Amino acid sequence: MRDLDTLAVGLFRIFCQNVNRNVTLLESILALSIDDFDIIFIQEPPWHLARLALSGSNAKGDPVIGTTIHSDWGLIVQSSDFQNEGADNPRVAVYVHKRLRGLRPSYFQDLIYH
Repeated sequence: MRDLDTLAVGLFRIFCQNVNRNVTLLESILALSIDDFDIIFIQEPPWHLARLALSGSNAKGDPVIGTTIHSDWGLIVQSSDFQNEGADNPRVAVYVHKRLRGLRPSYFQDLIYH
């Protein structure tokens, strides 16, 4: 594995893929790309009910909508109102490998504002 100190901007390995809301395809890309890519741009990521969160107003819990997460990848998505039903879901998700976390990629929101 490469050391963060040896990375130069020109050496980032970037992968782009339209997964057409396919959870299985996205999970496969994330699992198989750990050693091959540093940044992955996903078009049309799947958005679904991730879990029910505890709620003081709803005994069943409040729905939490999200996309696939992976322990080796940090996720960056455009802030929007996608938690509300009927709202447009973000159309791009950016996954940044954990080896780049020292660069604080979540500060660079311009990666996802297309």
